[in-house]
Amino acid sequence: MRKSLYLLIFFIVGLMGCAHTATQANEDAAVAAAVENMRKAMIVRDAKAYEALVSENVSYGHSAGRIENKQEFIKASLANKSVMKSLAFTEQTIKVTGNHAIVRNTYNGVSELDGKTNKTVIGVLMVWAKEGDAWRLYARQAFRL
Repeated sequence: MRKSLYLLIFFIVGLMGCAHTATQANEDAAVAAAVENMRKAMIVRDAKAYEALVSENVSYGHSAGRIENKQEFIKASLANKSVMKSLAFTEQTIKVTGNHAIVRNTYNGVSELDGKTNKTVIGVLMVWAKEGDAWRLYARQAFRL
């Protein structure tokens, strides 16, 4: 009897661990999808996507030290005259804890302005917060490598 009880407890704890692992994997995937949607929005400067992906409370930091709120970020992005030729986020890590996620990656961008090609390689730290059912960018800080 005692052995059966221990086996049952072990089985239940194992199932709980599997459920937690599956939930964690789902949240990691959801954050990764939000980051990828942000990358795509940055390439084409999609105001509607920015509205959906960026929290009203965002603090958006550039590698040059400029800090923007949501409206300033969207306005500056849409006003940028350079044409994004490519953008990749490499060396990405995602750590989800509850309703918050920390994402680190390397921003590798190639843009063109007035016939001149510019390459940008910077480090980025992003904090995403789950608002309702959606992950939204809450904070971002870029830094020179």
